[in-house]
Amino acid sequence: MRLTPTSLTLLSLLQLSAGQPRHRHAHQHRSNKAAIPKRDRITITDSILSATTELPEVVVYVDQYNNAVRTATETVVYVPISTEALKTPAPQTTIVEIIPAAPSAAPVDDPSRVAPQPTPRTSGYDSAPEPTPSAEPPTTSPPISGGNSLHGVTYSPYKGSGGCKTAAEVDADFAIIAKDYGVIRLYGVDCDQVATAYTAAKKYGNKLFLGIFDINSIDQAVSTMAEGVKYDWSIVDTVSVGNELVNNGGASASQSLDALNRTRSALRAAGYKGPVVIVDTFVAMLAHPELCEQSDYCAVNVHPFFDPNTGPHQAGSFVTSTVSNIRSKLSDPGKRVVVTETGWPWQGQSNGMAVPGMDQQTTAISSIKSAYIDNASDVILFTAFNDMWKKPDAGTFMAEQFWGMGGRYSPCDK
Repeated sequence: MRLTPTSLTLLSLLQLSAGQPRHRHAHQHRSNKAAIPKRDRITITDSILSATTELPEVVVYVDQYNNAVRTATETVVYVPISTEALKTPAPQTTIVEIIPAAPSAAPVDDPSRVAPQPTPRTSGYDSAPEPTPSAEPPTTSPPISGGNSLHGVTYSPYKGSGGCKTAAEVDADFAIIAKDYGVIRLYGVDCDQVATAYTAAKKYGNKLFLGIFDINSIDQAVSTMAEGVKYDWSIVDTVSVGNELVNNGGASASQSLDALNRTRSALRAAGYKGPVVIVDTFVAMLAHPELCEQSDYCAVNVHPFFDPNTGPHQAGSFVTSTVSNIRSKLSDPGKRVVVTETGWPWQGQSNGMAVPGMDQQTTAISSIKSAYIDNASDVILFTAFNDMWKKPDAGTFMAEQFWGMGGRYSPCDK
């Protein structure tokens, strides 16, 4: 994408404290986007400060259509207006816009969150709310996991050294995690992950939360799922359509809803009668509650770590208050809401009060579990093992690889 002189937006983390926190973590694919070179300095005129101040800030790069491209941590120099005329102009031509966060406004979410992607997508992000298209009524079938006393956990089929885990390696992973979790969440159908996870889940007594990542290949994905579980849909708790596509600009809200309806129809034809949902961030759900309304239940990713004003001990209350905010947007506030990703990294850089670490992860996970002590099946923790196949990035506080529960590595990555 071509970057124009007006295509850089700076969101000051200090100014975001009054608004919804930026959500920046993602289940990524093994190929990352090309990096945008970092600048030495970004200079901004500030009418509030009385002295020149230099701070590291998170910068969101956008293209000429205001579509988010990626983020980076840059050094930003705030210069008072009274002294700006006396200073030498900074060696750059980029115009930077400060966007303060109002208490009632949700900031633009981070485009660096990318899920496993077998083929490129071409749809853009729509900043204005989408009109809700006509849709077939959601199924009334309850999730199989309803009432389960165990939390769920996310799982990736990729090796840290590259390539896909073998059936034996997936079995070894399940042998470690199966007893502690009810539902195992997958994100796609590549790497033969549905078939290998099905065999392991059948052996160890887990349910599977399956996912269609590429909404341009729905029929193929449904066919792969059906064959992978040998048409034994009893083991499938839920099927998701996309992961944070609206949040990341991978699809508009109306495109996600259309994909939901097409997926539900294809799954019904294949014999699956359980819940079908769109998964997106809470920022996207608050902006587009129709994503929840038309899903069979509301499936939302909520990560307290990306709020710089939330410490590990507050993780549980952050999640529950966020869910309450989503409920307030729904026509049926009593609709089931499942948190499909939440957790805390055990290594990385600090994000204000959100500090990574083993003790901090233990505290945060304990706080989340305590908040869901009566409905454990309504939360899926991120993630079963460290994702060493991912690449560290300053935009996610160098923590992207280190969200494994208890700092755990998959046996194939040791």
